[in-house]
Amino acid sequence: MSILFLVLGFLFDLSMAQLQQGGGPDEKEKTTALKDLLSRIDLDELMKKDEPPLEFPDTLEGFEYAFNENGQLRHVKTGEPFVFNYREDLHRWNQKRYEALGEIITKHVYELLEKDCDLQKVYLPIDASENEPKSFIFMSKDAMTNPDKILVLIHGSGVVRAGQWARRLIINEDLNSGTQIPYIKRAMEQAIRIGLL
Repeated sequence: MSILFLVLGFLFDLSMAQLQQGGGPDEKEKTTALKDLLSRIDLDELMKKDEPPLEFPDTLEGFEYAFNENGQLRHVKTGEPFVFNYREDLHRWNQKRYEALGEIITKHVYELLEKDCDLQKVYLPIDASENEPKSFIFMSKDAMTNPDKILVLIHGSGVVRAGQWARRLIINEDLNSGTQIPYIKRAMEQAIRIGLL
């Protein structure tokens, strides 16, 4: 791809030099034609042609990553943290890879909310028809019957989802830093200690 840019740059520079030297009408027509040709080149499309396909695994195992006993995301073979620049000079591809991993991590956090925190996934509105928009929340099994206390945790905006503070923290630090799980567990422990659960 860099050779293509060199060639296009050379041709453009050559045409501009000829134009500046007062080339004849024929040269001006060639320069105009070259400018027209260059204006039709879609650089984004050219960059995509050198890029590997945007197909990524749909599991942590497929990415060859797992969370260790400290909740840190590590490569299963090397033990190294996540590497964003997996393929040098392919920022768009690396970003798409990161986003695909982020979606898997979101599913993983949902599983932890249900298994480790004993929360239920509840779709809202409860009586929504098939065509109506829906979303979901996670709540404790006694949320609708316990009148004493309620804890509501709302995640941030952007790509973070229920149970997450920041996806970047989950990927680069650990689950305790990037998820709401420690807060949920602490609230449940206190509820048990004072007899609410």
